[in-house]
Amino acid sequence: MSSKGFFSEYDKSIKNRIVEEGYDLYFSRPCGYVLAKFFHKLKFTPTNISVLGMLIGVTGGVLLYWQDVLLYTSIGFVLVTFAGLMDSADGQAARIYDQRSEMGKYLDFFNDMLVFISCYLFGLLYFTDTYTLAGILALGLTSGYVHSIKSNLYEYYKGEFLHFSLTDSKHRNPPVDHIKENFDRTSSLLRKVTYPVLIDYVKRQNKIKFRRDETTRIFEEAREKDPQKFKEIYERNSRKMLAGWAWVCGSNVMRNGILVSSLFGRIDIYVIANIASYGLYLLVGKKQNQVDRRILKEIEDWDLTSLERTSAAEVQ
Repeated sequence: MSSKGFFSEYDKSIKNRIVEEGYDLYFSRPCGYVLAKFFHKLKFTPTNISVLGMLIGVTGGVLLYWQDVLLYTSIGFVLVTFAGLMDSADGQAARIYDQRSEMGKYLDFFNDMLVFISCYLFGLLYFTDTYTLAGILALGLTSGYVHSIKSNLYEYYKGEFLHFSLTDSKHRNPPVDHIKENFDRTSSLLRKVTYPVLIDYVKRQNKIKFRRDETTRIFEEAREKDPQKFKEIYERNSRKMLAGWAWVCGSNVMRNGILVSSLFGRIDIYVIANIASYGLYLLVGKKQNQVDRRILKEIEDWDLTSLERTSAAEVQ
């Protein structure tokens, strides 16, 4: 089979190219595509790929404990990077072979969380003598919290972009009440463990997002009134914001920051820098609000019920 024939389903395997980062388009997705094809021949489901990737990534994270042994940190670098490729491969396999599932979507972020916890935990334990155990605990928890809200919010705005650009609404998280009523948490231990993590994830996303619920309702009504026109408005105004969210909050940046700093034996420096990046996160959020107001300005004459209600409430 020619390379052209082998990659014939590549476009089907990725999301909207606009939301794909350069690192993904030129590295993660091509490699993930090859892995998706390979594991499909081995009869692996996307969930199997995801779990295997998680185990590989957690193992790599454990090896970051030996910050003074370049061989171990190099192997950890390779394993965590490969886990990232597996994380791409599971979603690509699901799209290529139409094997998407609700659990697969939620398992994806759950596995990411475990891999990053492993990296932070074992990488920082090396510095116990420098910062004390209490200091390590404080640094790890603070950096982990900043990491989680940044990653969470990036996924939120990426899902919003895919929805309003008429690409794929499945990347948006459903309301908490919908999850409570419809998520099957009795059929397996994995589902029982995933459920509370998922609820916390969605609740936190709703709490920290910069976009007001009223703004989302207006955007939804505009999308329903004139889908193509609102798609053009939303893409034009929001495209650059995706790059901002990716650079400040993207998993690729954070993963590579952890790994490169570990190669130099100083993951602690990255952890401190990650905490400091919270300020950049707030600046990007402020810019996002400005973009949202610009979109609202462009559709203010669309005769939208939600927009009229919001304007009336502001006057009152």
